[in-house]
Amino acid sequence: MRTTVYARLFDRLADLIPSLQSARAGAVFCAPPRIPDDMAVYCHIAAVEGDMRLIELADDNQKKGTVMPAPWLKLRVDMANKLAEVLEMEDTFGYQVIYTGGSAVNPRRAQINMFAMNWLQVMVNFELCFQPADVSVAA
Repeated sequence: MRTTVYARLFDRLADLIPSLQSARAGAVFCAPPRIPDDMAVYCHIAAVEGDMRLIELADDNQKKGTVMPAPWLKLRVDMANKLAEVLEMEDTFGYQVIYTGGSAVNPRRAQINMFAMNWLQVMVNFELCFQPADVSVAA
């Protein structure tokens, strides 16, 4: 078992996105809602540069027929080393950025990555899986 949060975060993403290794920039995946008024979760491969991937996750909450899109997680994925790290996240504390100007690192970096890993594990536990979606994403 891989023990670092960054390795486990990568493993959860690989569980949820079966074609992660071959996904191209611009690809969009969807894990549809399981019950009415639940959320769909979307995954967008924002960039691919060599073995690195920039992945953005967003959810669409549906409340009484109204879709409320909410982007909330951006991750850097290192395919060569099988590691992933949160770069940005929207949570109850607001908008969190891990790296700001130069070498400044958010003091909540470890907690933010653990939160994301646990959230992705919940998706795995609910047997969700991202499937290719025919959705265009504005750049």
